[in-house]
Amino acid sequence: MRVRGVSRHISLINQHNFAAAPDIHAERFLHFRCLMDTSSGARPPGGAGLGKPVGSRTVSILARALPASYFMVSCMAFWKSFLVTGKWTSLFWMVSEGVVVVLLVFRRPSTRISRSPWDWIAGLAGSFLVLLVRPESRAIAPDAVGFALQLCGTLFQLYGKAALGRSFGIVAANRGVVVGGPYRIVRHPIYLGYLVTHAGFLLSNWSHRNLSIYAATYIFQVARIFAEERLLMVDGRYKEYFRNVRYRLIPGLF
Repeated sequence: MRVRGVSRHISLINQHNFAAAPDIHAERFLHFRCLMDTSSGARPPGGAGLGKPVGSRTVSILARALPASYFMVSCMAFWKSFLVTGKWTSLFWMVSEGVVVVLLVFRRPSTRISRSPWDWIAGLAGSFLVLLVRPESRAIAPDAVGFALQLCGTLFQLYGKAALGRSFGIVAANRGVVVGGPYRIVRHPIYLGYLVTHAGFLLSNWSHRNLSIYAATYIFQVARIFAEERLLMVDGRYKEYFRNVRYRLIPGLF
């Protein structure tokens, strides 16, 4: 009888505590749910004490550091190329990819990112495959033409990167919709700038190897464009932008 009385007393105390402080129990439940559902990006009420899960923070750091390191190595390679060849186009590439390093390190978190392996392959291949091209001694156009295309393309992509700012990324994600600057001309102005730059480089450094690399790069780049637009179309602001800016990459053509 005494044991039953104690059990009943404890039960009444628990019921009283829950009734007196339901917010505490609800908050504990939400804390537990947020910890279990880290993929949703949910945070505990008030965000006190928990922060981001360690695994998520580690992945975020690696997602910034690894590609930024790769582009930094590329910048050093372009600098060495300039010292050896004296070509100013190497400096253009170094500056352009140096901006990428800064944008990757300081980019804002995404509200939505693609989990499709194909979208990741397209983003990574479209970004890094082009770094396999090499300077060649053969040109199929006057040096002035190749130089002008690379200069104009680099300046235009830098304009696009400045407009995109901290929304820059490698894989299809939503870090905010940008509609101003060069984004009023085409929906993917940075890729247009790269296309012009690559055309100029290929004309000045012709080889079947470089041509094959660029062809493969733009197959992935087109897939990357469709992946980005498919993900962003769930955003009402992007839908309106999509209707207002007709062309993706090349005005009047695509």
